[in-house]
Amino acid sequence: MLRPLFALSAGLALFGQNPETPLRAVSDPGIITTRQSITPAGVQSVFAGRVQGVVFGASSSEIWVLNTGNVFQMDWRANRVISRTKTPSGGMQAIRYDAGAKGVFMAGVQDRQARLVRVSGGSAISVAENLGRNVVGAPGIAAKAPVAVVPLTGDSKAVVIDTATGKVIRPLETGIAPFGAVVNAAGTIAYISNWGGRIPRNGDLTAVTGYAANADRVVVDARGIASTGTVRRFDLGTGKMVREIATGLHPTSMVWDEVRARLYVANGNADTVTVIDTGTDQVTRTIALQPFAEKVAGIAPTALALSNDGEALYVACGGINAVMVIKTRTGGTVGSIPTAWYPSGVALSPDGKYLAISTLLGVGSGWRDDAKKRYVHAVRGSIAVVDLPDMAQLASYTATVAENNHMNSAVPRQAVHASALTPAAIPALRGAPSLIEHVVFVIKENRTYDQVLGDLGKGNGDSSLVMFGEDVTPNQHRIADQFVLLDNFFATSGNSAQGHQWVTQANETDYVMWPGYSQRSYPFDGSDPIAYSSGGFLWDAAVRAGKTVKIFGEFAGTLRGAGINRTALLEEWKAGKDFTQRWNTVAPIEPLNKLLAANFPAYATSVPDVARAQIFNAELKKWTDSGKMPNLVLLQLPSNHTNGTTPGASTPKAMVADNDLALGQVVEALTKSPFWKKMAIFVVEDDAQNGVDHVDGHRTVALVASPYARRGSIDSTFYAQQSILKTIQLILGLPNLSLFDRIAMDMRASFQNTPDLTPYTAVEPKQSLFERNPERTALRGKAKSDAIASAKMRWDVPDAVPSDKLNQILWRNIRGENNKYPGVQRSVFSPFGLDIDDEDREEAEEAAKAAKKRGR
Repeated sequence: MLRPLFALSAGLALFGQNPETPLRAVSDPGIITTRQSITPAGVQSVFAGRVQGVVFGASSSEIWVLNTGNVFQMDWRANRVISRTKTPSGGMQAIRYDAGAKGVFMAGVQDRQARLVRVSGGSAISVAENLGRNVVGAPGIAAKAPVAVVPLTGDSKAVVIDTATGKVIRPLETGIAPFGAVVNAAGTIAYISNWGGRIPRNGDLTAVTGYAANADRVVVDARGIASTGTVRRFDLGTGKMVREIATGLHPTSMVWDEVRARLYVANGNADTVTVIDTGTDQVTRTIALQPFAEKVAGIAPTALALSNDGEALYVACGGINAVMVIKTRTGGTVGSIPTAWYPSGVALSPDGKYLAISTLLGVGSGWRDDAKKRYVHAVRGSIAVVDLPDMAQLASYTATVAENNHMNSAVPRQAVHASALTPAAIPALRGAPSLIEHVVFVIKENRTYDQVLGDLGKGNGDSSLVMFGEDVTPNQHRIADQFVLLDNFFATSGNSAQGHQWVTQANETDYVMWPGYSQRSYPFDGSDPIAYSSGGFLWDAAVRAGKTVKIFGEFAGTLRGAGINRTALLEEWKAGKDFTQRWNTVAPIEPLNKLLAANFPAYATSVPDVARAQIFNAELKKWTDSGKMPNLVLLQLPSNHTNGTTPGASTPKAMVADNDLALGQVVEALTKSPFWKKMAIFVVEDDAQNGVDHVDGHRTVALVASPYARRGSIDSTFYAQQSILKTIQLILGLPNLSLFDRIAMDMRASFQNTPDLTPYTAVEPKQSLFERNPERTALRGKAKSDAIASAKMRWDVPDAVPSDKLNQILWRNIRGENNKYPGVQRSVFSPFGLDIDDEDREEAEEAAKAAKKRGR
């Protein structure tokens, strides 16, 4: 049964921003952490939150925009909102124009159930409900029949819906994690793309996608990466699958040229487009998307549109912030059009003269409260409408895309072989000899630069935003001061599921970016093979290059189950108990177990980091005794994530201090080992989402320690997480994993070729590691409600709590209730992020309305 969902007048202010006039541009663009430049073509409109899709309406002036929890109908020429309708959220490219209703169909999730909704006239009518449990993909709509097919990504199935009655006709058995559907005009045939590929067969190498008892198993390769992609054809009259067709990895968006019997499929993790003859269901061509002189991984096609004559295919490429123009007859590349950050949708106007392009991340993150308090989840997605360029304009656009990606020419060949060059700490060329033989890469959790180092007294810090200053983090302060201060370093990620991909793969797949893992996994810990980039992991590259590797905790899963008492473990540590035989860890990625320190615990904030440091340092002693240390070591230290103000648990400051002391102990032991003279230590947070920063919400704490570090210096070069990977690759002679480490700035400015072997001495924080949050009965007011809220949150995996709520709890706990929390700035845009659920968003909207009535 069709019933009303939402209706919101276009005259209602959107969080203080006038929805009739979305911003054409912003005066404060955020940092593009991939080092790419953003110079989008066309007429822009900037929105609050992500923009997940765009379609044209009845005319070339009318567009419909799928925004976070909203559908906008706009006259793009005037930048005027005709209507803004509140809708379910979570739909990936889930918007399709409905000419009959002069509106759109959109699919999404509300109240934990997937729905198909029709939006027109400023109202949302629920067409079908209770379709699935969570995230949905791009629906297929028949042009001449009341038929829709909705992929239920989180449930690995699809449903056929009679859009006239709202009745679910039948389910369809898809492959793993279906993303997109296309339906013929008559509503009798559908094709569905399967992000995670086909159902495994006997004898396949497989892995599960998360920890649920009913989690899907996917086919994987020897590295543990999901290795198939498919499209299934269905007879909608019977619901039977007619054929399954192999594609590239991560098939997502599709466009069907029914007249010419051609189906085009974007393969997001293969950087290709598969072309299928729908008369025979045979693959006729695979179009490689390589627009630069040098082949790179990470082009990431996300969306497709086709010219009216079928001669040109427009491919939105999230990795290079561009729309590629492809000749369908030959598969050749004509050129590229620059976009904003990570294009998510592309549509052609009815008259064939314009392209509308949506982008997930748009102009980069914004700020809270004022422009000096930048926040990683202050997402500002965008749309642009571009005149189809002539050849001269397209040539200019193409040159711009290459320049924006720092790939405007092939790398010149060197006159001398790399091995003949003089050894250096950071070699000039990959394969040249390095003065460094051992790299230790330490990965921590969720802090901005200003939260920790804003009080350092040098570099670009803001002490007003410090939450864990020198009393809590003396070792991080001391390492930054004694070695190199990196005050312009950014996390490319926005949460842990993204961050652990970037620090291990220098890339992030579409499955993680949208995200498509919702209700399937949270892939920070190696628990979902669909999340991994086809370019592979840093450790795989090292092993292939003949280097030795040891991994402590990273991608080793999650330490689950009751009975882990953090306080008791701290007391054992204080008493000198030995933890080296306490745990036996098995990683979800089976091949990783060959490299894993099995006695090192997997992720858990219930295990103190000082216990981890003890285990690591015991292993270091074994290396010292044997005279052999691995070339590459990864070490996870996650306690600085905290457990909020949960009654009786370690306080936030105590947990961050534990993390700091553990880091100091590890660095001290390494610097006093015989391997120190040929060592580099890199330390980074996986993301920076748990606080604000006056430069950008992505700016984070990163540290370098090495005899070859430029001691006492400040290096303000623009770096990001992939800069560390690139530097490690140069040291160890490893290949790039993606476009992003290929174009990243290496960190040679932090190094010199003359060593200083002075070791580091750890210092104990003034903050007690044993401090515990008060019990609930001892609290009153906001402190009590914060403690109750913290106790209800899930802490066994990172980011399983509402980040914004946790940030406010930590701020009040550390800075005091009278010190104003950096609130949401509503006069320019509304910075809502991925981790704010619908209830929080609705609550925030009501607060914004109330504030407006009060004249704020």
